[in-house]
Amino acid sequence: MTSMHLSVGGLDSIRRGFEQAPDMTRRELLAAMTEGTLLVEREVKDGLPRVTGMTAASVTSDAFATALGVLGTVGSSQPSATFLELGTKPHMPPIEALVPWVKAVLGVEPKRARSVAFLVARKIARKGTKPRRVFEKAAAATEGQVLRMFENAAGRVAANLAGQAGGGA
Repeated sequence: MTSMHLSVGGLDSIRRGFEQAPDMTRRELLAAMTEGTLLVEREVKDGLPRVTGMTAASVTSDAFATALGVLGTVGSSQPSATFLELGTKPHMPPIEALVPWVKAVLGVEPKRARSVAFLVARKIARKGTKPRRVFEKAAAATEGQVLRMFENAAGRVAANLAGQAGGGA
């Protein structure tokens, strides 16, 4: 879906850290990545519509270290998250899936909910749905904070390397 690529000012410190203290450097970067992905996850959940709450509940994040560095992901196992993010082409959705939305968002009483859901489904069949870009907006909204997390990690790596150099002399 959406990717966040950051240029960190302390890249030289990180490079030296991987050369001189790879385990410590990986730990610091993993901590920053974990904190960053959790922040983006929260922002995504806050930006999702709350009809049943299933889509928001399905959003998870993960961060892990590899020999080449760290990687973080924020995503959802629910197809509805993809539909919200990217929108849809015209198609006939299942009417029963729209009934909870019609009740919650449009405030339609239960007796009429199925017939209104059918009308909504027909409109989707003609026009599709617009993208909401919840993940993209969350990444953009948190980019500065995540960048600072990695800059702080680079600073801790540099301080650790300086401490090692000063302690060994």
